[in-house]
Amino acid sequence: MKLDDFTGVLSLERLEVNTMVYLYSEQGELIGKIHSTGDCVTFILPRRGMYVLVIHCASYPVEVRRITY
Repeated sequence: MKLDDFTGVLSLERLEVNTMVYLYSEQGELIGKIHSTGDCVTFILPRRGMYVLVIHCASYPVEVRRITY
């Protein structure tokens, strides 16, 4: 996972195809969801703050990460 602190671009790499990735605000509002068709996905964070990233893949347990931008 890479976060460009200047632009707010969040990149996730080495994902399995068909992985679902959800991005939530710190208030629990869904900001975006991506169904990966390749091995990477990108979100643009709308503003500085805290975010929660949920990664769901059939091959692995659900992964939850907190992001600070």
